[in-house]
Amino acid sequence: MRPLFRLLAKLVVFRCISVYLVSSWFLTISSTAPVISLGEWRHSLRSFFHPAIIALILKLLNLLSLDSQILVYHVPRLAHALLFALADLSFYKICLRLCKTQGIADNSFLAYLSSWFVFYCSPRTLSNSLETSLTLIALNWFPFEGKSYKGSTWPYIALGVLTIVIRPTVSLLWLVFGLHHLCYSPNPIRLVLRTVLPVSLPILIGTSVIDSWAYGKPTIPLWNFLQFNVVQGGSALFGVHPWYWYIVSGIPAVLTVQTIPIIVGLLGPNIFRPSLLPFFATTFYIAVHSLLPHKEQRFLLPIIPLMCIYAGGAFQNLKKWRGSALAAMVAVNIGVTIFTSRYHQVGPFTAPRRIMEEWRGPHGKLSVAALMPCYSLPGHAFWHDQLDTLRLLDCSPDLEQLRLPTELDEADQFHANTTKWLTEKFSLEHQNYQRVLMYEKIYESSRRWFETNGWYQCIEKIWHSLALTSSREDNYMIVLCRNGY
Repeated sequence: MRPLFRLLAKLVVFRCISVYLVSSWFLTISSTAPVISLGEWRHSLRSFFHPAIIALILKLLNLLSLDSQILVYHVPRLAHALLFALADLSFYKICLRLCKTQGIADNSFLAYLSSWFVFYCSPRTLSNSLETSLTLIALNWFPFEGKSYKGSTWPYIALGVLTIVIRPTVSLLWLVFGLHHLCYSPNPIRLVLRTVLPVSLPILIGTSVIDSWAYGKPTIPLWNFLQFNVVQGGSALFGVHPWYWYIVSGIPAVLTVQTIPIIVGLLGPNIFRPSLLPFFATTFYIAVHSLLPHKEQRFLLPIIPLMCIYAGGAFQNLKKWRGSALAAMVAVNIGVTIFTSRYHQVGPFTAPRRIMEEWRGPHGKLSVAALMPCYSLPGHAFWHDQLDTLRLLDCSPDLEQLRLPTELDEADQFHANTTKWLTEKFSLEHQNYQRVLMYEKIYESSRRWFETNGWYQCIEKIWHSLALTSSREDNYMIVLCRNGY
């Protein structure tokens, strides 16, 4: 046990470093800043379980009078990172169980631990991060050995159900693992009646009660989510990608160089290959997700560890080149990690920090208008008590079909004709704000309107990113002040 404790201590330090190092924008709609105006919250598509955990952490900070801007932002991130450290240890133990030798297990663990995308996501308060860490911890109790497994199985069932409540799509993984468990159980009916149902039902009922109380009406978000995204195809409202996107873009982007040893490990000698059960679960997960219209890289986070299991055998087969290959994999991922965490899409965090530094003093609370693409800025949890109003362009999906089929949402209207939108809409409210934040090229295209209405650049332009992910972004952000104030 002592070596595992030492390993856990190292993993805790490793994940704490990620809390400090990762300071770039990825997806700012998270549990520390849930946007209630979003359709998925208005229509009860999400469980409040994850936000409730964050709320308890923030309430504790408040009771201890420790709710400063820095702690309110970083403590929830630290909590997610620490949970990921436990998940890392769990994954290492899984590798030891599944891989043929400890050398293969160590190689597989290093392939996972060096993943730039896991490091990039682990401290973020996304539901994907929580579902991934809980899934890895749950698999510690999964009977990979079949009938020869002698341990308890109820913990993996309990945590598995909890992950499904948090993000219903992870049920695709648990469906494969669950069927395997039933098939290799000496008494499947007894397993269902005496373990699965007694463990699952209290969790499902309890979370449904919490969600019904939070939404103010009887509801089951798990059912609503499946109905909306799978049956009605509503995920298309959040963006559409071709069915092959995960194969040609998503997976290569999140795995980078790990893709090669994973493929080699799967196709290589059977003597080095672990159980194919994680591969079957991963394949089913990707196949079903490929059929859904909306796709994102973060949806792949739970399957990265399951795929990295197969990288170990490929490295073990290299013999004298093993060390060089492992070092090259780690070096590439370190480079990608540093770039994506510190230099890529950093403007949404750098700009608010700069605004707050410049505003601090006897000015009172700040009102900011962020005329930028959707979800481009952190919410009130980041600004904390220095913010009065944060005005964002609305791009909520029209779930209630209030807009005409050809009518654009507010963000699309702004980017389609910025000056027209400023003249017709923003001219009625711009005096309510002390700062306006926008991308440089959008500002330059509408500079005359702003100067005519008393808005001028008052802070040096702020670096955002070298590689832009949208035509609506720019390399720099501009902060505007009204009449020099």
